[in-house]
Amino acid sequence: MNHFPWKPVRVALGRTWLRLSSRLRPAIFLQSLLIVLRLAARLPGVRHALAWRTRRQMRGRPGHFEITRRKSLIRRVPWHLATNAGNVAVAVAVMAVAAGSMLADEEPVGSNPSRIAQQVEQNRSDEPPMPEDKGMRLSGHVALLLQVAMLEDSLTRLEQIESYTTSFEKQERIDGELSEHQVLATKIRHEPFSVYFKYEQGAVGQEILFPISDEDPRILVKSARLGGRLPAMKLEPNSPLVMGESRYPITMAGIKELTKMTLEIRQQDTRKPQGAVRIDLRDDVRFDGRPVYAYTVDYANAKVSPTYRRCVLYIDKELKLPVFVRNWTWSNQAKGSTAGEFDDSTLIEYYAFKKINTNAKLQRIDFARENGEYNLK
Repeated sequence: MNHFPWKPVRVALGRTWLRLSSRLRPAIFLQSLLIVLRLAARLPGVRHALAWRTRRQMRGRPGHFEITRRKSLIRRVPWHLATNAGNVAVAVAVMAVAAGSMLADEEPVGSNPSRIAQQVEQNRSDEPPMPEDKGMRLSGHVALLLQVAMLEDSLTRLEQIESYTTSFEKQERIDGELSEHQVLATKIRHEPFSVYFKYEQGAVGQEILFPISDEDPRILVKSARLGGRLPAMKLEPNSPLVMGESRYPITMAGIKELTKMTLEIRQQDTRKPQGAVRIDLRDDVRFDGRPVYAYTVDYANAKVSPTYRRCVLYIDKELKLPVFVRNWTWSNQAKGSTAGEFDDSTLIEYYAFKKINTNAKLQRIDFARENGEYNLK
């Protein structure tokens, strides 16, 4: 067991006298000072120096004589005794006691839990920081370049993905009119490019296959109206009937084509004059229960961007792929829109990809009209 009565003290060199004065214990310091003075008074040289008043009084007495040549104080000190190991150890111990009493805290750490708790409550802020305040936020040209780099990386990853399945959501403005919200069970194969859609919301039950076969590059559309008794229609990808239901042809369906188009637009934004494009990045946003990088791009006016006024893009942190796009247009291009508002009145397009499975390993039968799970006959 350690019987040493004092706790170890760490002496800080910065602002030493300020620390000493703020932590001084008058009683212990005075006691230590008296001990030092008593030890010092025993030294012959110091004792001679302290007896100056007595010598002065004795000079006036009859028969007193004085040695005219005295040794200096330093020469009169018996240094062979002062430098003795025992005396040095005692002096060091006394100085340590004095320094420890001045530097030590009034209360040992943890000796008063209620006081510590009170200090913690006093230092606590009134409102804890919200989760969004902990995330990274970036804006300006650096954020724009970062989005370009992420999209290029996404495109590289998509080149290595053969096929995938996803739940595809979309809402588009066609000829000034905003369509209803649609959800499609989706299968996509990159090489050869093939697409299968089945509507789960919107035109529920409708199926789309592209291409019909290796020899027939048309779209096969099977409506669910009248119980699915209507025959399937074969349409050209760019036919007016098809484009009346979508802003883009089916040849641009999927995450890969969306990434290519978005990357091309952002590369053009990097060449626009300063102040024409404002972009912000946040990494504390979640979409479909997953963390994403959230980009918001705003354009100064319609001359800078005739089609888009604001673009929001989410890139999945784990998949490193774009999973969400919502774009707004200018009020003069949307019927019944409210100027200055970012709502459905100026929404031009919305695309989202949920439940993405890049390990689906889709086969030829998944894009064949003969698939028994489809109603494409």
